[in-house]
Amino acid sequence: MLPFITGLFCFKRFDTSLKLFYLYVLYGTVNELVTFILRRFGLDNTMPFIHLYQIVTFPILVLFYSSLIYKKTLTRFSIVLISIFELFNLINLVFFQSIYEYPNFSRTIATFVVIVLCIWYFYRVMVEAKIMSLWDEPLIWINGALLIYYSGNLFFTVLFNLILEYSREFSKITVVSFSVILTLFYVLVTIGFSKAGGKMIKTSGRIV
Repeated sequence: MLPFITGLFCFKRFDTSLKLFYLYVLYGTVNELVTFILRRFGLDNTMPFIHLYQIVTFPILVLFYSSLIYKKTLTRFSIVLISIFELFNLINLVFFQSIYEYPNFSRTIATFVVIVLCIWYFYRVMVEAKIMSLWDEPLIWINGALLIYYSGNLFFTVLFNLILEYSREFSKITVVSFSVILTLFYVLVTIGFSKAGGKMIKTSGRIV
């Protein structure tokens, strides 16, 4: 909830890229609240919400990185990448993994793509060297948060279904590890939003 609240207060100072990322945070917050409430009412299997989460959030992240790297959201790159991923999602749901099963096939692909985009953005920032203070740049914190979150949970994402079959105790350990990484993600995003709220953003770390 902390990134959501911080972003809400700072939203007026966000440019297009940060507004897109805030949309990612907003949907994630709503998704978590809905699944929490449904569990309280006795719903055991919330996997459909994980399927829906990646269907919604992957395009948002692609548009976010397109706005950073290409300076506009709708590009041939973003349209093709989103279309291919959503098509694969549909094929995966119809032929391979039930909506009530963890979508580790499509989620693994999404994770790899986001990691590549994170590294690509950092590479461009280093090569162009146009950000005067990395410490004060909100998108450095946010990109770092995404890189840590997705790379840290890659093992969890790839092997989730096997972990459940192998050992319930081991699955609990992986869930704890996931929670630690998620907490770090929230902290870094909150810092990024607060950095953005402290100044009127002009370039927001875009590569010009």
